[in-house]
Amino acid sequence: MLDEQRNLTRFYLSKLKGEDMYREFEVNGYTTNSPYWILAHLCWAENMLAIQCMGAKGVDIPWLNDFKIHSPKGEKPANQPSLEEVLEAFKQIHAVSLETISSLTDKELDQENPLGLAFGENKSKRFMAMHAVRHEGTHCGQLSLIARMYGKKTV
Repeated sequence: MLDEQRNLTRFYLSKLKGEDMYREFEVNGYTTNSPYWILAHLCWAENMLAIQCMGAKGVDIPWLNDFKIHSPKGEKPANQPSLEEVLEAFKQIHAVSLETISSLTDKELDQENPLGLAFGENKSKRFMAMHAVRHEGTHCGQLSLIARMYGKKTV
């Protein structure tokens, strides 16, 4: 499911080729995240949810925490990576995530995640993997909407 979700995210990203990846739109008084920020945030989230919560070390990328949940989206971090660096991390982290999750047994997936993260009362590695899919799906929807705001045909 994580890989299938990534395929859909890549589809909407392909609709944004040639567009300003740093642009934020104003919609009914709300400012959207930029596609660039969404991608960098997805890197942080997948590294945390699908690698670290599974008990693995995680990919060592110095800028990841600049894009964690509740990080200020409008402010550029001091060590802001290029779009190319973010896209490369997007691929690298996903490959490690798939390898990490697929290496776990059902019994291991049902264990509590080592970071102690919970959604409701569920702290299992399995639930964290499921949430990684849900989380990316939510941001994929944002990319879809941004593509539509650029006038792109998405379906």
